[in-house]
Amino acid sequence: RSLFLSVAEDSRTHQEEDREPIPSDQGPDEGQAPGLHAGLGCDLQTYKAHMITKLSTSLEICYDHPEMRVLSEAFKPDQNTFRPHTVVLHGKPGIGKSALARSVILGWAQDKLYQDISYAFFFSPREMQWAEKSSLAQLISREWADSQAPMTEIMSQPERLLFVVDDFDDLDSALPQEDTRLCEDWKDEQPIHTLLYSLLKKTLLPQSFLLVTTRDTGLQKLKSMVVSPLYILVEGLSATKRTQLVLENVSDDHRRKQVIRSMLDNQWLAEQCRVPSICSLVCKALKIQEKLGGSCTPVCQTLTSLYSTLVFHQLTPREPFRGCLSPEERGTLMGLCRMAAEGVWSKRSVFYDNDLKTYGLKESEISALFGMDVFQASHSAKRCYAFFHLSLQDFFAALHYVLEGLGTWNQSCFVIKNLRSLSELKGTHFNAHLGGMKRFLFGLVNKDTMRTLEVLLGYPLSPVVNQVLQHWVFMLGQQANDTSPMDVLDAFRHVFESQDKDFVCSALKSFREVEIQVNQRTDLVVSSYCLQHCKNLEALRVDVSDIFSVEMNTELLWPDLHLKPISKCCMTQGKPLIMECWEDFCSILGTHPKLKQLDLGSSILSEWAMKIMCLKLKNQACKVQSLTFKNAEVVSGLRHLWMTLVSNRNLKYLHLGNTLMEENDIKLACQALQHPKCSLETLRLDSCALTPDCYLMLSNLLLSTTSLRCLSLAGNKVTEKSMRWLCDALNSSKCALQKLILDSCELMPVSCHILASALCGNRTLTHLCLSDNSLRTEEVRRLCRFMSNPECALQRLILKQCNLRGDAYGFLALMLSHNGKLTHLNLTMNPVEDGGMKLLCDAIKKPTLDRDLASVITRNQHLKSLDLSSNALGDSGVIALCKALKQNNSSLRRLGLEACGLTSDCCTELSLALSCNSRLTSLNLMKNDFSTPGMLKLCSAFLHPTSNLWIIGLWKQQYYAKVRRQLEKVQFIKPHMVIDGDWYAFDEDDRNWWKN
Repeated sequence: RSLFLSVAEDSRTHQEEDREPIPSDQGPDEGQAPGLHAGLGCDLQTYKAHMITKLSTSLEICYDHPEMRVLSEAFKPDQNTFRPHTVVLHGKPGIGKSALARSVILGWAQDKLYQDISYAFFFSPREMQWAEKSSLAQLISREWADSQAPMTEIMSQPERLLFVVDDFDDLDSALPQEDTRLCEDWKDEQPIHTLLYSLLKKTLLPQSFLLVTTRDTGLQKLKSMVVSPLYILVEGLSATKRTQLVLENVSDDHRRKQVIRSMLDNQWLAEQCRVPSICSLVCKALKIQEKLGGSCTPVCQTLTSLYSTLVFHQLTPREPFRGCLSPEERGTLMGLCRMAAEGVWSKRSVFYDNDLKTYGLKESEISALFGMDVFQASHSAKRCYAFFHLSLQDFFAALHYVLEGLGTWNQSCFVIKNLRSLSELKGTHFNAHLGGMKRFLFGLVNKDTMRTLEVLLGYPLSPVVNQVLQHWVFMLGQQANDTSPMDVLDAFRHVFESQDKDFVCSALKSFREVEIQVNQRTDLVVSSYCLQHCKNLEALRVDVSDIFSVEMNTELLWPDLHLKPISKCCMTQGKPLIMECWEDFCSILGTHPKLKQLDLGSSILSEWAMKIMCLKLKNQACKVQSLTFKNAEVVSGLRHLWMTLVSNRNLKYLHLGNTLMEENDIKLACQALQHPKCSLETLRLDSCALTPDCYLMLSNLLLSTTSLRCLSLAGNKVTEKSMRWLCDALNSSKCALQKLILDSCELMPVSCHILASALCGNRTLTHLCLSDNSLRTEEVRRLCRFMSNPECALQRLILKQCNLRGDAYGFLALMLSHNGKLTHLNLTMNPVEDGGMKLLCDAIKKPTLDRDLASVITRNQHLKSLDLSSNALGDSGVIALCKALKQNNSSLRRLGLEACGLTSDCCTELSLALSCNSRLTSLNLMKNDFSTPGMLKLCSAFLHPTSNLWIIGLWKQQYYAKVRRQLEKVQFIKPHMVIDGDWYAFDEDDRNWWKN
């Protein structure tokens, strides 16, 4: 069982080390009698004094930190009597976990915390030799002055021992394999990593208490090792403290507003500043920018720009006669960057003297170049080094790839193998520890940053990195169908870090269709920046979560701290920041020169959010033609939408599926559509809970507008009364409707009769969808009778999953034989029973159903599309159809055979038919059982010069590699051909394969 807690710290200073514990009179065993330690002798007091001396120089006790309040209660039973023996402190690197762990030991040593713990021990993996053998007793004795710890006394009560293991991440790389024999005796000598692993797994001293610290990136692996832990998230500096620290070194009011606005717009930067050491670096960078003046300050601050300011300022030669770094200094810089990169790839943040030697580095040269703000040495027994913060190591690692082409400078460095190339960084999506380096890499390609770096180096930099990163993003845009919304947003965040317009425009020029998810205000900022630079963007789907009510109903991220500029910059002309961000985002949508399709997906838009968006879509420059709100929560702002239909003459398509509309909404919609300036051609009101009165209003609309061509009422109940109103309009010569969608409308027999009668007198309706309505034979008979009338204009009929049985197929066959206009027929998912087959055969006067269908295909010169998916045609049925496909007079263009029970037995005839048929352009073969030999025959047919297939429905992953390679060959030789398993259109009543 595991528990999770989250605590935030309102630090009094910004350094990680300034975390102090709260005193507590209670420990793990609250009920034990006082004076437990009275008989333990002077050894314990000596040990405590030693730990106080060791830790108090870097820690100052503070009594009101929320983390320590939680820690003081951490080992107590909860309300369900669950009592953790392991507590895991996790959080961002540098957030203060180690300081908290040390505070626990110091608080215990000062008799202010965990008074019922007999002994508490602190182990820092980075200060240990992993392979060295030791017993737990020897490990404990290292902290005793004479190296003779009273082990018998210590181990006499293991339930009163506390072990603190700091920074599990350093231990992670040296952990033994799962089959390693764990230690169970504190006297046994084992490799140190085995001892610590045994403590984690509770095979060694299972009754003892354990406190472990780890970064968030190492938490998943730790979960598989610890037993029934309590997890505590250390969240770092509060918004109040961050604001105070960030503005301490900014005096100018205008600059203060700029800085806070950058932090508000760039939430990633704001979140990074929760870490005290990062906040410290940011403050130093802001101080440098303040000192140098406004000319060096970017309009939008990013962590890359701030770190560049800090690092490049320290690299700048102080002597007036030197304009750039010396060759020795360049060598030091490159060696440090390479070592940082190697460390990031191998998850190493601690380096030793031999590492410095390997990379041709000396501590004195690094200190002379950077001071102690970048690379620091520890004061432990074993001398080691680390960057001031892991993010700074990520920055230098990214800088390595920028400098990579200049390796000839560092002649003193040893040859180092196995450092990953830039191209390998692309495929590291799931390696979280590489994310920071990749983000800094994008930030460093900013042309101003590169220019500053070139001046420092005295040499021009290679454009290779810029080109490679552009190519990464460019290829992502070309693979829109295989790219998730989170991948797109992740790419947007990376290019946003660059803040370089030319780079961003070039990288994003391949993005024509984009799908993103907006879960926080920063996503709006990043998306607005990138979408305006997607010059070729044509279609956008955006899912906006409930960010508006959250932002409006909670306190501002940066509260008023009696610093006047702060409260002012959170509002713009009295508007909340989230409103301004949404306005900027909608402005991009309303002015983008190529954006034609806008899909709001499952967005949750408040009334004012809808008002703002509709206002921006009224812009005369708006090119949006298709607007979709399917599944979106927009009811409160619908009244603003109707006026947009009148103002924007480009809007042709509106989808309001699953929007529960009231009669007044339909009334306002109809009034807008009747306006002479409204150009809407398609209106989808799927599953909108329409009432009978709504149908009367829609009927009047059809009689008074000539622009509306398509009306979808799918998923709404259409009663007899409602159908009469609709058909009154269909019977009128004033009705210009061409497409009517009535699937899943619970049609009654009488309603079908009324509709069938209307078809006879209507001269404009060419497309009718009745899918997912249970049609009886009599309804099909009436429908087919009216469709046989020469004056019936219907060209497309969709009867998917209509439960057609028996005589219905005979009437359909007769209709096909006499109808000269029908070009598309969809019979998907209808049970073709034996009786139905016989009747159809009798109607056509042929011996078998399959041959009759072939005859219909051959004789009917108007039938272009036939979908027989999910019907048990079998191999014999398809072989019969193939005879028709071989005929020169076959007019069929699109054929659906999905899930028809086909095997390789029909592949020979099917491949022959495809090889000689030049008219068939689309074929659906999904969900059939073809073997490898059968598929290879079909691939040969796809390649045949006579075949003009453009769209083939196949799921490539279903087949062995040999078939997949052949399908790839087909697409290479015929690049226009689409072979895809995503056959169904999500928002249409018919299928993709019906589209040319």
